[in-house]
Amino acid sequence: MIVRELGDGRLLCINQTTHALQATSFCRRWGNDSFVAPQPYEPVMAGIFLHDNGWSEWEEEPEVRDDGYPMDFVHGPHWSAKLDLWRRGVARAFAQHPYSGVLVMRHAAILYRKAMHGLAGDERAATEAFVAEQDQWEVKARRLLCDQPGWSQHLTEAAVEANTRLLQFGDFAALAVTMPWPSGSPAAPCPTDLVGGFTELRLEHGEGFVTVDPWPYGPTSFEVAVHGRVLERDRFAGHEEYRAALAAAPVVELCWRVAPR
Repeated sequence: MIVRELGDGRLLCINQTTHALQATSFCRRWGNDSFVAPQPYEPVMAGIFLHDNGWSEWEEEPEVRDDGYPMDFVHGPHWSAKLDLWRRGVARAFAQHPYSGVLVMRHAAILYRKAMHGLAGDERAATEAFVAEQDQWEVKARRLLCDQPGWSQHLTEAAVEANTRLLQFGDFAALAVTMPWPSGSPAAPCPTDLVGGFTELRLEHGEGFVTVDPWPYGPTSFEVAVHGRVLERDRFAGHEEYRAALAAAPVVELCWRVAPR
């Protein structure tokens, strides 16, 4: 769950799966004379769309923190539950398409490797075991896909890394404007080709607009949107009260026009 403070005690609660659709919107038009379009297109887009699908069950019964504030993906759930939902999400994406599952696993492994220095004890050991599972998924995907016509070029290390980094760009861009994070944050590294070329993109954003420099898209501009439910207060007596309020809350959509700087 993403929890955005709107002011006056109101909150906009956005499902991780909804966020993933917004992330896909930031990637589906990728490609021009300077940036190669994602290949294979459909499995890559599926991986981006499914990258947070493991949250689905948790978001059917969302929780509040100890102080009654709605739980977001930063503050919970417990680390062991998060690892379980990642495993579920990778397996579910892999079932849709092995290549999609590999991208989701790589994305998760990159995130956890970055956080590893702050972990200790059982959490570190369990996280290391989870990250090590990346190799198993990739071996299985290569076994399933290597004999398919045209797939050898998509299974190279450079191509898989490029498509994973595109997923991460979509994830970053969607979070940057929705959370929101400070404008002007760099998104790096972003793929320019499928053979090892990367560059840094910079996002500027504000009320209703996003600019990207350099411009990696085909069209001259496009729109992205995300919807969530607006709560009129930010504290609840418990999980059930919060869930009831969320179910009754009105749906609100936020929109941005994406264009070159």
